[in-house]
Amino acid sequence: MTAPLKDSSLPAAESAAENRASGTLRIRVPQSIRSAAEYALLIVLAGLFLWRGFFPAWKTLNTDFVDYYLAARLYRQGDPLTQIYDWSWIERQKDHAAIDRPIVAFTSLTPFSLLPAAPFSSLPPLSAKRGWLVVSVILLALSAWLLERMSKLGWRRVGILVFLAMVPLRTSFLFGQETVLLLFLFTLAGCLYLEGRPLASGLTLAVGGALKIWPALFLIYFVRKQQWRAALGLVSGSVALWLLSAALFGFGTVRTYLIEVMPWSLRGEGQDPYNLNWNSFSAVLHRLFIAEPELNPHPVAHLPALYSILAPICQGLIFVPFLWLMGSRRTDDGREKLHWGVFLAMLLILSTQAASYDFVTLVLTAALAIGYLAPRRRLREAAAVTLFYGLVCFPFYRWVPESASGWHTLLAVPRLWALTGLWVCLMAVAFRSVPPQLRPRLKSLEGAVFAGIWLALVVPAAALNLLHMRHQFDNYATRLVVAPESYLDTDPVVAGQDVLLTMMVDEGYRTGVARQGSLERLSSRVDSFHPASVRGSTWVELAGVKSRIVRFPLNAKGLPAESGLVEAEDAEKPSISPDGRWLAFIRELSGRGSLWVKEVRPDSAGGRRQAIEKQISPPNLDVLEAALGVGDDIVFSAIGSSGSPALFETTPEGGDVTPDRERAPRRFPAVSPDGRRLAFSQREGSNWQLWIRDLATGAERRLTVGDCNSTAPAWYPDSKRLVYATDCGRSLGLTALCRIEVVP
Repeated sequence: MTAPLKDSSLPAAESAAENRASGTLRIRVPQSIRSAAEYALLIVLAGLFLWRGFFPAWKTLNTDFVDYYLAARLYRQGDPLTQIYDWSWIERQKDHAAIDRPIVAFTSLTPFSLLPAAPFSSLPPLSAKRGWLVVSVILLALSAWLLERMSKLGWRRVGILVFLAMVPLRTSFLFGQETVLLLFLFTLAGCLYLEGRPLASGLTLAVGGALKIWPALFLIYFVRKQQWRAALGLVSGSVALWLLSAALFGFGTVRTYLIEVMPWSLRGEGQDPYNLNWNSFSAVLHRLFIAEPELNPHPVAHLPALYSILAPICQGLIFVPFLWLMGSRRTDDGREKLHWGVFLAMLLILSTQAASYDFVTLVLTAALAIGYLAPRRRLREAAAVTLFYGLVCFPFYRWVPESASGWHTLLAVPRLWALTGLWVCLMAVAFRSVPPQLRPRLKSLEGAVFAGIWLALVVPAAALNLLHMRHQFDNYATRLVVAPESYLDTDPVVAGQDVLLTMMVDEGYRTGVARQGSLERLSSRVDSFHPASVRGSTWVELAGVKSRIVRFPLNAKGLPAESGLVEAEDAEKPSISPDGRWLAFIRELSGRGSLWVKEVRPDSAGGRRQAIEKQISPPNLDVLEAALGVGDDIVFSAIGSSGSPALFETTPEGGDVTPDRERAPRRFPAVSPDGRRLAFSQREGSNWQLWIRDLATGAERRLTVGDCNSTAPAWYPDSKRLVYATDCGRSLGLTALCRIEVVP
């Protein structure tokens, strides 16, 4: 790093004019008193962070770090990560790793984001988290040092701003998040940019964009400022890192993220879009104008078209005015620092699902904005920025109603309103930073040009939203059950008048029974998955270091764990033939699934006879699911050399494995009880849709539409209806169960 930055943006005439314009009476406080007060405040804030943040984080294994750690551990073991965005799959891997957390997920995270946890993945989970906490402390100290050089506020004031981020900093450490790393990257990129090293700045931001997508949006900043070397660094670095991700984690993993996951995240639907804890305009508008039977049953009105229009209008009103104020050239260092910080704040307020820890990066904005205002004696503006920054980071969640509905939604997002207030202050500061001789341009033809840009952004975005909303809500009337306590329902199987399913609740994954419009949970101390049922008996997978398949009566109230009832050890995803003779299951080795069968039949004494298990899938296939038909034929899905899932056919006796004639990616086969039809899911673009095939004629027909996923079909005994899992109107992979009539 070169010599400390010099701020050449404060000519004497400008400073004097701004001082005269303020016209306020200032009471001078002795320097010794100010210093003592700053020391005291810094000590209090740092103590609060240690007490409420660092020490609890050191002692406990909370949610988010386990997500990164488990993915890094699987990568270190050499396991394929193709299914890492599957909620049930990664939960099962958590059980195999004996990690004591109820729910683990990798949803919305980039594959590259597991790499910071990789050096610690050989350690036990809590020890690994402690290692990451030490790294985070070092990164926080480096960020504060760089911020002091950039802002010239002094180390005490920078320290106060750092620890004033109470909730973001606390949750970042408590959850083991990577946002302190992002703060460091943003700060380092800003230093490099201001020191005349734009290529290095762009490359630094490319690393941030590989960890979280939104740092890559600084490309807009560089293009607007016509900083082409910085833009080149960001683009080339991003391409290189995504190619590296494909080489490290497999092309299929990267493709799944870019095509199937990222679009949901950009729309604010990567996780529960109605959750007001996001404190985003997207969440508020979802809550006000889109109904969902479980996640948002009481909006103001179900007006998805209004949401589709208002969302891009809000984003455009935030984005375009600041893009206008930035100017098309790099300015002096003072204003450039201000623009850098304000652009970062803009990315946060535009974010659809920014969690509390993401606002750690707002430290950079506060330091650069106050560092710009303080030497110009614009103390009122500096105080306003500090106030709203503190409010954004204040623990309002303690007083926010848990289930606000209707117009009360507006009272449940105080951080959003504080962030809006901060944004208004920053925009006012940015406007006043425009030199007087340039302000007439804001009223000239340039204003009309940016109005056209606003329309060019808002109109297509609204049209895309309207297109996305089509058919999202068609299946609401066919929901099998409304159960707000279950976040995810999948793997249905029809057993008489009941439907067995896998459900995700606060304690983890459990087997549920949908019966007469209500949902009952079978008691279990461990995660259970993928029920199968025939002739009054039920099989289910109990997950642990090794999963096992157990059998129990259909009318049981709980899942047995006694060894005498175990049908198969080290086995997953049971499927039973209609006559109850064959049990098919999947056995994993190094993250790859193989298909096995076992003949199960009662002996003469009415007990069980040990049957021989045999593998019937070739070693080059990674098997995902299997279904047995009436004639004991087996249809299964697997990933082969193409890297995409496809359907295959075989028999319990083994022998030839016949691939499906179609090349489209297909999963989740289900053979109808009468043996006449095959249901499955086919990937079309970024979504999975439900299809059926007439096995006699080969004719195929799509059953579902909509910009969402429909998976895991199961037949009713009449072979005319299906129950399936869908995330339409919800968030990626958090499915509910619906019925559909296939044959009139």
